[in-house]
Amino acid sequence: MTSPRPLSLVTGASSGIGAEFARQLAAGGHDLVLTARRADRMETLATELRERYATHVTVLPHDLADPAAPQMLCDTLEQRGLQVDWLINNAGYGVPGTLDANDWTTHADSLQVLLIAPTELAWRLLPGMRERGHGRIINVSSLAGHVPGPAGHTLYAATKAYLIKFSQSLALENQSAGVNVCALCPGFTGRNSTTSPAPATR
Repeated sequence: MTSPRPLSLVTGASSGIGAEFARQLAAGGHDLVLTARRADRMETLATELRERYATHVTVLPHDLADPAAPQMLCDTLEQRGLQVDWLINNAGYGVPGTLDANDWTTHADSLQVLLIAPTELAWRLLPGMRERGHGRIINVSSLAGHVPGPAGHTLYAATKAYLIKFSQSLALENQSAGVNVCALCPGFTGRNSTTSPAPATR
């Protein structure tokens, strides 16, 4: 079903920056698709947004650490006739400790959420945006992507730097098609703002 209101997909929408994106987009007249692991938190947010802004909110719980999740999510959108105008790639979290302090599965899950999933979602949703002649992709990176990588968060800064470069190239590739791409680079948002990456928003 096609809505006259823009439809935004927000990943990691159960808390933090993702939840605030959802609130701001709803206030701006967008309908929403929210995805994250925690369905209960998203349902609470969805109820708030429906009551406050009369927006249509679809909640689709997925853990983006699952390599199958991006395709499953996009398949569901297609089955429901939902065309995404704005993609907010926000899901992410930091893995503290040196590289050898965690098992590989922990690192692989992190890379899937922070790097592979946002890239795949952009790849899957971009053709529709280009065909319709409009769209926006916002990749939530971090100030960590601009500064030297610290010890103890080996993969976090590296993946955030990737999102910046990915966004720059994707923006150049799609500007003539009416699709805007950018990276958002907030400062540190953990309890210890000088050392901690953003808390988990998967």
